[in-house]
Amino acid sequence: MMIFKKGLIVLIFGYAAGLIANPVVYEYDSALDQGGNFFQEQRTLNIYSTVDLDAFEPILKAFVETYPATKVAYYDVNSLELYHKVMAEKDRPKASLIVSSAMDLQLKLVNDAYAKTYQSSMTQALPEMAKWRNQIFAFSLEPVVMLVNQNLFPGGELPKNRLDLLQIMRHHSQAFQGEIGTYDIRKSGVGYLLASQDARQADATWGRMIEAFGSHQVKTYCCTSAMIDDVAAGDLLLGYNLVGSYAHKRALGDPRLTMIMPTDYTLLMMRSVLIPKLAPNAEDAGKFIDFLLSEKVQSLMLSENLLFPIGDASQAINLSKKRSHPTRIIELDQQLLVGRDHAKQSRFIRSWESALELNELEQGAQ
Repeated sequence: MMIFKKGLIVLIFGYAAGLIANPVVYEYDSALDQGGNFFQEQRTLNIYSTVDLDAFEPILKAFVETYPATKVAYYDVNSLELYHKVMAEKDRPKASLIVSSAMDLQLKLVNDAYAKTYQSSMTQALPEMAKWRNQIFAFSLEPVVMLVNQNLFPGGELPKNRLDLLQIMRHHSQAFQGEIGTYDIRKSGVGYLLASQDARQADATWGRMIEAFGSHQVKTYCCTSAMIDDVAAGDLLLGYNLVGSYAHKRALGDPRLTMIMPTDYTLLMMRSVLIPKLAPNAEDAGKFIDFLLSEKVQSLMLSENLLFPIGDASQAINLSKKRSHPTRIIELDQQLLVGRDHAKQSRFIRSWESALELNELEQGAQ
C-alpha cells in the first residue's frame, strides 16, 4: 500500500506474528523536489524499535520531511526480541539505529562493545544520567503507571498506591480473579526491567504484590498496548506497570480509563537509542539521534501526546496537579547490568514464576 501526502510516500507492509518481518517505510518522492531538481540517490535508515508505531510515526514523517534524501525503514518489535535480533546480527548489522525501553538490555549492548560512539552538541547537552559512554542516549522519560477501568472497579474508590491496591484486593477478592494484567518478564525486556526495579525499590511490598497477583490468577502480557486494550474492553480491571505515555494518551480519549501514578513511588524509565558498532548508515543514524533530541521533536512529543520528552521531565512527573508523586528515576548506569547477570536473572524469573503460581505446563511453553 502507498500513501501520498505532500510528497511523502509511506509504504506499508505486513508483519509476521512474533517475527521481525517487513518494515513500514517512509520516504519522499525520490525523483523530484519542489523546485524540480533531482535528489541525490536516497539512503536508507533501518530502525529497530520498541516504540509503538502510532507514537513514533509523526516523528518519522517529520524526519524524512527534514532530510528528504533519507528514507526510513521502521521495524516495530518486542524489546527482548529486539535484543536477540541485534545480537544475532552483531557482525553484520542490518539496523543503523536501535530504539528501546529496555534500558538494561541497551546498556548491556554498550557494555559488551556492540555500540558505536557518537557525539554532538545535542548529546553533550543531555544530563549525565541520560547517557553513557557517549554510546547510548535517552530521549524520553516515562512514568510507570497503573491503569484501571473505573466503570468496573469495585469498592467505589480507586487505589492511590500499591498498599491501597492490596487492601482493595483483599476486600473484593472475587472481583479481581483473572482481572489483573502485567508484563510477562520472560518475554518482555522492559517487563523484566520494571519488575526488577520494583523489587529493588520496595522488596517487601513487591513480594506481597506478586503473591496477591498470583493468588488472583494474574494475566501476563508482552506489551503495554495489549494490556490497555483489555482494560478498555473490560477484560481487565487493572493493568500494572504500564508505560505512562501510552496509558495517558488512551485515558485522555476514553472516560472509562483512569491512569494512576502510585503515591508510594512512581518509577521513571527512559527510552534510549544507540548506533550498532558496525552500523551500515551511521551518518543518518546520528542525524536521527540529534533530531530526537531537538527542541522541535521534544515539543512534538508533548504537544501530540506521543511520548514524554527527556527535555521536560517535569511534564512526566507532574501529570496530576493535586498531589506530588515521589519518583524513582531509573538511570543509565552500570547498576542496571547487575540485574542482567545470568544467574541473578534466572533466580529472579524462577521466584517470579513461583509467586505468580504459574503452572508447569505454562512455564515449559515459554
